[in-house]
Amino acid sequence: MSDSSDRMKKVPIVHKEDRSMELASALGMQLHEWAVAQKLRLLIIEHDLWTAPRSPHALMVDCLFIIGKHVGNKKVTQASILKTTKDLWGLCTGPRPHTWRHDFLSVIQEVLDELDSHNTD
Repeated sequence: MSDSSDRMKKVPIVHKEDRSMELASALGMQLHEWAVAQKLRLLIIEHDLWTAPRSPHALMVDCLFIIGKHVGNKKVTQASILKTTKDLWGLCTGPRPHTWRHDFLSVIQEVLDELDSHNTD
């Protein structure tokens, strides 16, 4: 069996449950940052423009990346997310928000503004 075939068989197992909090913790993100990323993911999935160019799991990785970069978490990089997802789940999932972000800039900004107001309280 090829490596590609083995990876494809792991995908449903890895994505069966939401393990994004585990990823956020491994990246040194705080609970409220994970919650904001989760909120962003839900707002995007429920948006009329969303056409699912990313799976729900991959979209959450993208959202964690956006939030982590916004708060200045130096552990949140494309390379670190690839390595951490591989270490945690045996499969690499890289952040690729550039594939959908442009259509959702206002939604992203609204969530980031809310996060900023929380961080100044």
